[in-house]
Amino acid sequence: MLWGCSSGAMEEAGDFDRSGTPYNYLLGGWSAHLFNTDLNWTETIITSPSLVVNLWDVTDKDIDKFAQSVFSKLRLEPETVGDRKQGKATGKGVSVVRAVGESRDVCKLRYLTGAAPVVYGIPFYL
Repeated sequence: MLWGCSSGAMEEAGDFDRSGTPYNYLLGGWSAHLFNTDLNWTETIITSPSLVVNLWDVTDKDIDKFAQSVFSKLRLEPETVGDRKQGKATGKGVSVVRAVGESRDVCKLRYLTGAAPVVYGIPFYL
């Protein structure tokens, strides 16, 4: 999730596909150095199946409320994340797309700030 202003803006390239940060995360991913039991490291490329970004500039207070609402709907609060780590999570998974869609109304400027966040990629459940 990239909550920054215009984090999902894509650059025009004429007749070619647009490019930008969302494609970098979805296609290229990022590199992680992982250690195995023999203390040898291997480089692993990790990509994101989906990405939450803002299409234009947003107000910080509104997007903070929006993000908190998304985290709450996905059960990513401190008290529930501990349950997930211990395998005690209950209930069905919640779609990131649904959580973003249902959180739009918490913004004071729901047609400006509330409309800026979009989900790129495939639907993902937590």
